[in-house]
Amino acid sequence: MTSRKTLRRFATPVALACATLAAQAQTQPQPQPQSTEPAKLEQVQVSGIRSAIESAIGLKRNADSIIEAISAEDLGKLPDTSIAESLARLPGLAAQRVNGTTSAISIRGMAPGFGVTLLNGREMVSGGSDRSVEFDQFPAELLSGATVYKTPDAALGTQGLSGTVNMLTVRPLDFKHSQGNVNARLEASSNSEQIPGLSNKGKRLSASYIDQSADRKFGYAIGVAHLDSPEQQQHYSNWWFANTARTDIYDPAANGCDPDCGIPGLDRDAVSLQAFEATAFATSQVRNGVMGVLEYRPSDSAHTVLDLYYSTYRKKFEGREFQGGMSVWAGSSYRNPVYAEHGGDKVVVGGAIDNIDGKVVSRANMRRDKIAAIGLNHEQKLGDGWSAVGDFSWSRANRDESTAEMYAGPGRPSGFTSTDISMTGFSHFVPSVDWADPSLVSLQGYWGQMGESRIFRVRDELKSARMTARKSLDWGALQQLEFGLNYVQRSKDYSAIKYAYDLKSGENSLAFPAGILKAPATLGFGSLPSVANFFVGDLLATGLFNSRLDDLSSAPDRQWAVREKVATAFGKLDLDFDIGVPVHGNVGLQVVRSRQEGRGLAWIEEDETTVPVNGGKSRTDVLPSLNLAADLGASTTLRLGLARVLARPNMEDMRAGVSGIARSTTGQGLWSASGGNPRLDPWRADAFDLSLEKYFDKHSYVSLAAFRKNLKSTIYAQRIAWDFTGYPDPLKGDPRYPVRTYAGQLDTVANGNGGHVQGTELTVSMDAGRLTPLLDGFGATLSQSNTRSNIHQNNDLNNPLEGLSGTVRSLVFYYEKNGFEARIAQRYRSRYMASVRNIWGDIGYTTIEPERIADLQLGYNFEAGPLKGLSINFEVNNLTDEPYQNRMTVDSNSGKVPGVFYPGVYEKYGRQYLLGVNYKF
Repeated sequence: MTSRKTLRRFATPVALACATLAAQAQTQPQPQPQSTEPAKLEQVQVSGIRSAIESAIGLKRNADSIIEAISAEDLGKLPDTSIAESLARLPGLAAQRVNGTTSAISIRGMAPGFGVTLLNGREMVSGGSDRSVEFDQFPAELLSGATVYKTPDAALGTQGLSGTVNMLTVRPLDFKHSQGNVNARLEASSNSEQIPGLSNKGKRLSASYIDQSADRKFGYAIGVAHLDSPEQQQHYSNWWFANTARTDIYDPAANGCDPDCGIPGLDRDAVSLQAFEATAFATSQVRNGVMGVLEYRPSDSAHTVLDLYYSTYRKKFEGREFQGGMSVWAGSSYRNPVYAEHGGDKVVVGGAIDNIDGKVVSRANMRRDKIAAIGLNHEQKLGDGWSAVGDFSWSRANRDESTAEMYAGPGRPSGFTSTDISMTGFSHFVPSVDWADPSLVSLQGYWGQMGESRIFRVRDELKSARMTARKSLDWGALQQLEFGLNYVQRSKDYSAIKYAYDLKSGENSLAFPAGILKAPATLGFGSLPSVANFFVGDLLATGLFNSRLDDLSSAPDRQWAVREKVATAFGKLDLDFDIGVPVHGNVGLQVVRSRQEGRGLAWIEEDETTVPVNGGKSRTDVLPSLNLAADLGASTTLRLGLARVLARPNMEDMRAGVSGIARSTTGQGLWSASGGNPRLDPWRADAFDLSLEKYFDKHSYVSLAAFRKNLKSTIYAQRIAWDFTGYPDPLKGDPRYPVRTYAGQLDTVANGNGGHVQGTELTVSMDAGRLTPLLDGFGATLSQSNTRSNIHQNNDLNNPLEGLSGTVRSLVFYYEKNGFEARIAQRYRSRYMASVRNIWGDIGYTTIEPERIADLQLGYNFEAGPLKGLSINFEVNNLTDEPYQNRMTVDSNSGKVPGVFYPGVYEKYGRQYLLGVNYKF
C-alpha cells in the first residue's frame, strides 16, 4: 500500500521533490567517484576474469543508483581494443563503428549526445563538433574501470538524459604494495594492403607502475600507452537508384534529356543504379597516452589527489576511389540488361553499359588530436561529522585535420563490358578500358577544379570548480547530508574551410608528371580490378597548382563558436530505514543555472561576404531525483529510480550563423533565413526506473529492469518565428524598401515537446560451477535490451529517434582455470539511425543495418616458477568479419514502391589479430 501511494505521489517531478523529503527513504552513502570507486577495483588488479566479474557485481549490488560497471580486469587481463567495446557489452549500451573503430556509445536507445562522459567525476571535452566523447581517444590500459549511471546521483556534477559514464583511474594508496605492468602486442589485419606500400601491421605497447612511500602517506601511479594500429578498409557505396523513365516526374525539357528521361536499352518500368563509388582505404593510427596520479594522505583528516592525463593521436589515411555515373544525364545506355525483383520493384542487376561518367579520386587525410586534463581533489575532515571537498579541473581538446582530393580520368569514352549489381554486398564491374594505364588516364578537372582541400579545426576547453560539504547525521532514516556547488565553463570553436586547386597553366587536364604514379591500387573487392595510384601530397609538391578559397557561402554552417557557463547547486540526503524490509537510497535535488552564447557568421549573398552575429539565452532547471533499494531477503533487491533529467543541446545546433537572408519587398517586408539557433533549450525528461535483482553468489545474478523517459522538451528541425534585429539588411537600406519590421521566419532546429522512450533490460551472469563441478571454471554473462520510442528524428515519421535500436544483445562465455583463460563474446545491435559526417564535415543521417560483432580472446598465465607474472594473449576481433552496411530508399521522385529499401554503403574492415605478452611484477 505504501509503495503504491508513493508511486502516485511521484507522478510529477515537483511532487517527487516534496514527497521524497518526507518519505522514509534511505541510501547507502554514495562515495565520491573520484576517491572510492577505484578502491573497490583494486582487488581485481592482480586477478582473473572471475574476480573482475565479482568486483563489477559488487559495485552494482552495493550502489544506491541503478548502475553497470566494468573493472580493470575486463580491460587488462584479456583486453579489449578500447574501453568502448567493453562498455558496449553492458546491458542497455550499444556501440557505433566509425571506419571500423568502436568509438561512440549509445545508452538506452539514445544517441551518444544524450549521455555525458566523465573522467574521475569530471566532464570531459571532445575533439568533435558535438559533446559526445570519442572513447578510442582514451587508452584502456590506463584506466582502472568505469561506472555507468542509469539513474542520476545528485552529487554527480554533470549528468546525461540517457545516462552517465564515469571512467576511473587508479588510486595508489588503495594498493597494498607496489605493482608494475608491461604489455606488448603485435597486430595485423586480415585485409591485405589495400594501397601498395601502406602496411596492414601494427603494434601496441604499454607500461604502468604504482608505488607508495614507506609510511603510506604518499603514493603515485604512472602509465604510458602507445598504439600503432592499421586499418585496411574496403568501401562500396551506391549513390542513387531511380526509374528515370517516369516523365511525369522527370521533366524532359528541364533535365535536358529530350525526348524523355529513360535510359536507352532499359525497360521503362525498371529501376536502375544511377551512380556508385568504390574505395580502398589504408589508415595508420598512432596514439600516445600518459596518465599520472599523485596521492597524499598525511593523516586521517586530509586527503589530496592530483590526476594528470595527456594523449596525442595521429590518424593518416590514403584512399583510392572510383566513381561511376550511369544515368541518362551522363549519356549512358545499356546492352543486354539483366533484371531481378527487389521488394516489388523491377531492378537492373546486370548488363553492359556504354558511356559512363567515371573518374578516379585520390584521397588523403591527416588528423592530429591532443587531449590534456588535470584535476585536483582535496578532502578535509572538520570534526563533528563534517567534511569538505574542493575539486578543480581543466581539460582541453585540440583537433587539426585536413582532407584533400584530386581527380583523374580517361581521354576517351569508356564503359563496362559487364556488371553484377548486388543488393546485399559488393557490386562488380568489368571496365572497357584499363583505369591504371597512364596512356589513357590523366589528371582531369571536375566541378570547376583540379582538386580540393578542407581544413578542419576544433578547440574545446572546459574549466570546472566544485565545492562540497558533507555531514554524517545518523538521525533515524537520515544518514548523511551532502550539498555544494559545481561550476563549469566551456568553450568550443569549430572551423571548416575549403580550398580549391587549379593548374597554374590554366588548363583543365595534365598528364601525370614523372614519378607520380605508383603501383596500381586494386579495387577488385567491389569495382575495377585496378586504378591509377597517386598521392595528393606528391602532386601538390610539384608546384604546378594554385590554391584559392572556395565555397565561402558555407561559412555560416562551418565556422562557429559556443560559450557555456553552467552553475549547479545540489543537495543529497542518504537514507536508511525499515518498512518491514530494509531500504536504502538517496533523495537529491539539483538547481542548474546555465548561460549559453552562440557565435557565427551571416552570409551576405550580394557582396559574397560574411559579418559576425551572435545570440544566446539563460535558463534555470530544477532536477529532483530519488533512488531507493529495498532488500527483499534471499539476496534479492528491488530498486526504484525517479528523476527529472536533461541533455544540453548539440553545440553545433547552437551556432548563431545564418545564410540565405532575405527580406520581402511586399506586405510587411518579413525576413527569412536558415541557420543555427543559439536560443535552444535542452532536452528534458521525467524518468522512471525499476529493477529487480537476484544474487546467487559473488559471480552470479539475474536482473530484470524497466525504464521510461517521458520527454517534456525535444529538439528537431522546423520553421520558427525569429527576430532579425541586428542582422545585416540584404537590401542594403534601399530607400524603395525601408525596413518596417525585423520579424520573420528562420529554418532551424527548435524545441518541441511530447514523446517517450521506454524499454526493458534482462541480464544473467552465471558461474557454471554452481550447476555442476564438471563445469568449474566456465561461466557466462548474457544481456538483452528492448527499447521503443514514439519520437522521430527531426519530427520526420520516416525516421526513428537517432541511436534507437529496438534490440541490443550481448553474449559472453568464458573459461578460467589453472592459468588458462578464454573468452568469446558477441554483441548484437538491430537497425538504427545514426548521424555521420561526410567528406565536407557536414552532419547527415543514415540507417545502419543490424550488426553482430564477435571477439575471441585466449590467454595463459604462468602462476608459479621463474615465469610467474607472465601471461600470453591471443585475440581475434571482428571474428566473423562483419560488414558495415547502411540503406536508403529509392529517390522520392522515382515512383518507388512504399517501404522498399535499397543498399547504400557496404564496408569490410577485416579481422584484427593481436598476439602479445603481459608481465606483472
